[in-house]
Amino acid sequence: MPLEIAKAVYDRFANNDIDGFLSLCSPRIHWVVNGPASLEKCRTFQGIEGVREFLAILNRTWRFTAFAPKEFIADRDQVVVLGEEEGHVVSSNLPFRNRWAHVFTIRDGRVVEFREFLCHWQGSETPPPMKWSPSDD
Repeated sequence: MPLEIAKAVYDRFANNDIDGFLSLCSPRIHWVVNGPASLEKCRTFQGIEGVREFLAILNRTWRFTAFAPKEFIADRDQVVVLGEEEGHVVSSNLPFRNRWAHVFTIRDGRVVEFREFLCHWQGSETPPPMKWSPSDD
């Protein structure tokens, strides 16, 4: 069940179904984004209103051209998702490319904790080459 909930979070995010996305979150969710302090989204958010604030920051600051969860690893009530995204910064039009690990804790069918660990490259910076799975050649 936790794996299906995590996958539903990404599906609703991709379809811009914000109400559906938030319905998968506990009212007391703890949402933490670890990454460069220069990014407004890299901090702690509490509760549904905190997650709304996080989503508003994303909408205000970034435009995505790609957002892809690549690997799902589930163990009891936790799901780790590895992925990447790219787009541009709204204020500067600089391109960005990110890789991330998302860690969900899911209880009673809802996300109670979300932790993001973000690697961020902006402008002409590029991430090192990487395979997502052994079959990537």
